[in-house]
Amino acid sequence: MITLQNLTVKDAYKLSDENPILAKTSDDISLVIKNFSQHGELRGIFVIDDNNQFLGVITRVDLFDWARVKLGAYFLKPQTDSDKTIRLVNLIHSSKVGDILRPDTNKATVQVSDSLKHALEVMIETDLIVLPVVDNSNHILGSVTISELLNMIIVHEDNGSPN
Repeated sequence: MITLQNLTVKDAYKLSDENPILAKTSDDISLVIKNFSQHGELRGIFVIDDNNQFLGVITRVDLFDWARVKLGAYFLKPQTDSDKTIRLVNLIHSSKVGDILRPDTNKATVQVSDSLKHALEVMIETDLIVLPVVDNSNHILGSVTISELLNMIIVHEDNGSPN
């Protein structure tokens, strides 16, 4: 019987011709948003350092929050979550990718040898639907999405129940 523990990220993720969007912390947000807007199917932007090592993720929600702050719309809906309020206030003067990078995503990576169970746990822990697949040096090889993982679960069902 195949289980999520036996399936690996290598079984699920695709080496596609389209590379994930990579940005450095010093990159201008407007250029990154322009690039992101031309790739509507992408779920996130992977932030790297000058050595091309993964630092974290910027999601669509992060970009939406940034746009909301820039438009002044953050005043329209009262925030009850103090962490969200602090984040929105910090976005007011942001102009670089490093300003909107979610620091809690710096460990949100998987390797091709990791189990699908581990990948799903990382997604759930970090509330991300896309993860970078990295090598031992933390360089990005590609990405794996929740839809790819869910597809593997469905494909490998045994007697009508997910593994």
